[in-house]
Amino acid sequence: MRFICIFVLFLMNGFLEANELNIPSSPTKNHRASIIDVFELAPTDIAILNPNIQLDSIEYSENKGYKGRPYPGIGSGLIRVPKTKNEFYMLTDRGPNFDNANGAGKVYGKIFPLENFAPAIVHVKLENKMIQIIKSIPIVDSNGKSVTGISNGKDDETPYDINEKVIPYRPGGIDTEAIQLLPDGNFLISEEYGPSVLVVDPTGRVLMRYLPKGKAKLDTPYPVKDSLPEVIKNRRSNRGFENLALASDGKTAYAILQSPMGDAKSSQFSSSRTVRIARLDFSNPLDMKVTGMFLVLQSSMSEYPSTAKQADLKFSDAVMLSSTKMLLLERAAKKVKLIVADLKHATNILDLPISSSLEPEEKSELLNTLNIEPAETSVAFNSVDVFFPLDTDKLEGLAVLTPSVVALSNDNDFALGENTSNYPSRVWYIQLGKELPIEQ
Repeated sequence: MRFICIFVLFLMNGFLEANELNIPSSPTKNHRASIIDVFELAPTDIAILNPNIQLDSIEYSENKGYKGRPYPGIGSGLIRVPKTKNEFYMLTDRGPNFDNANGAGKVYGKIFPLENFAPAIVHVKLENKMIQIIKSIPIVDSNGKSVTGISNGKDDETPYDINEKVIPYRPGGIDTEAIQLLPDGNFLISEEYGPSVLVVDPTGRVLMRYLPKGKAKLDTPYPVKDSLPEVIKNRRSNRGFENLALASDGKTAYAILQSPMGDAKSSQFSSSRTVRIARLDFSNPLDMKVTGMFLVLQSSMSEYPSTAKQADLKFSDAVMLSSTKMLLLERAAKKVKLIVADLKHATNILDLPISSSLEPEEKSELLNTLNIEPAETSVAFNSVDVFFPLDTDKLEGLAVLTPSVVALSNDNDFALGENTSNYPSRVWYIQLGKELPIEQ
């Protein structure tokens, strides 16, 4: 009976049978993780990601110092394409950008060398060690125009063009980070600016964007609703809904912040480990309802020896393993962990007065005094246990393939920002040292 339940869950979530991937069906005998396979995107013109949208002059930007044209970043999100072998949907983030800083290192905002770049869903096949692009689906507004990745407003970084001139804010701009597929064929996408969750049709058109209360903008070029809890507006800059998981019922989604809320430079919040999880009901994708808010604690920075401060820890993707358990990709400098977070006994604080304050973030180590039970957590994978070196600093996509095999993808920053070595987009198949607790 247990086998039948797991098999049904695999079908609903797009998990694979091991023989479809030609990979082991059970953990390694020595209980140590290993890399099964690595796939890489060959040098590829970034224009392929936006085939029907007029980009800025790439040549002009290259002459001004932009060097990322052959190295597009498509690994911010990763999900299986149902009923296929080795095919995935991957996701870009907002597009090429880097800090606008003065000689003393003070950052004034972000430079967008291709300001009309549209974040895109990318259909790929992993074969013969290569990531092969089948189709790119740029995300567009109700009129078929690019939504772009430019900042929405004053709550985000100030955007500049390649000549360091301020770009007007784009209320419809999105910084896409995670992706899921609804049973009706539409995509769910989470992003960081709002932070928000979007429903996007198979052609890339935004059908609805869900923002925190009070943030709906009348001039957004597609439908919006301010249905998310208002407190989420307090997300740290560039630390929004990095994670999005979908339950096997095809309608219950969980949007998870990348980091704790509250000013990381303030003594109140600098050591906070508390991260919010919003439970969302997409029974009607165009009229989403919030049904829960839960807390999960990130690891202590002491578990990441190369990390200078607690605020450097991030959750970067999530997958549901059962109706209450999710797998979270946690990362910091030179290390990645996969964390199983179980909400079964976690406190739903949605209707409690404390949910609208930042007291849970301020009192991470004292949640019991607030009568709040966070998600129960355990470690399913630690990158230091891998036989061979694994690039860890920018892993942002996660897919579960079998109970003991996961796929991880990197955000290569379009060869800008943190990526100064021009490394490409990659996907790793990882054999875990133990099975994940997948349940019906």
